[in-house]
Amino acid sequence: MDPRSFSFEETTRDGAPIYIRAIRPDDQQRLSEFHRRLSPESVYFRFFEIKQELSPKDLRYLTELDFDRRVALVATLAPAPDAPLVGVARYDVLPETGLVKKGRAELGIVVEDAHQGRGIGTQLLKHLLGIAYSQGVREITAEVLPQNTKMLELVSSSGVPVRRRLEEGMIQLRL
Repeated sequence: MDPRSFSFEETTRDGAPIYIRAIRPDDQQRLSEFHRRLSPESVYFRFFEIKQELSPKDLRYLTELDFDRRVALVATLAPAPDAPLVGVARYDVLPETGLVKKGRAELGIVVEDAHQGRGIGTQLLKHLLGIAYSQGVREITAEVLPQNTKMLELVSSSGVPVRRRLEEGMIQLRL
């Protein structure tokens, strides 16, 4: 399966349908709007800085992917191609691993505040890990602030073995 064409319908914890698909270059405006709806705390937890807006360069970087070394999935509440985004999960293969096969990648996930706790992040992570495994990625890492308990719980409940280490004020996760 080509991750560029990934699409899957899932159900939230409260029984509502969600639609998970590969991010596309035409998602730039939707991603910008999604980012504006995030709380400052959610933005900080994801980027480790407050970003009021995503720059055109950020938007290109986040939506124009090769789906080999960089993969991202989005979640929407409707199947329409122009439906607003409510979640984004991505991995980027780390440069020091060289080739993708048996490589390591870094994880990033963010769900719109109004939809957190509904299992959207869990579904995004599940599908992203499946793609990563099929692409030869054997380890996913994430740097998480200790106060980002939602992300720590999400990863811990993923069903994948996780190692944690506190380093320089950040929790280093290895899945």
